Amino acid sequence: MAAHPHHDLPRDASAGARPRPALAQPAGLLVLRGLAGALLLPHGLGKLLGWFGGPGLAGFAQELQGFGLLHTAPMPLLLALVQTGAGACVALGLWTRRAALLGAAFLAVTVLLNLHGGWFWMHGGIEYPLLWTGALLAVALLGPGAWSLDAWRRARHCHEIGYGLFD
Repeated sequence: MAAHPHHDLPRDASAGARPRPALAQPAGLLVLRGLAGALLLPHGLGKLLGWFGGPGLAGFAQELQGFGLLHTAPMPLLLALVQTGAGACVALGLWTRRAALLGAAFLAVTVLLNLHGGWFWMHGGIEYPLLWTGALLAVALLGPGAWSLDAWRRARHCHEIGYGLFD
């Protein structure tokens, strides 16, 4: 008996679901990872360099002070570098799991600092940073996907000593 052409395609977890194309998962991970990183990156660059209407390091230091957090050098620089680096790495799929966890931790602190503002972000609440915390946690759990620099490095350098040290 000849195999049905769709029998070798992945199926969704729900019973009776139609087969889905093999490209759906890597494409979905690329979209999730790309957006999560690309939306984190400019916020870090705004703090670091004042780009995109951001406060720059001096303004970011004032924001930290306003929250009662450590605001003296090098803390604003380190935090801006964390947010910028995590965003870039997640978007590119480079050291993805660690970068996504770092970005999620950064945003989780933002959630905690904005609890007093309620739910809606337009009123200073936690909705927006909580959404992106969840997206970054999903990336950390799911991994970078096949269309990432991590996958390329793994395929190209898996034989090298120490590979995987920063995955």
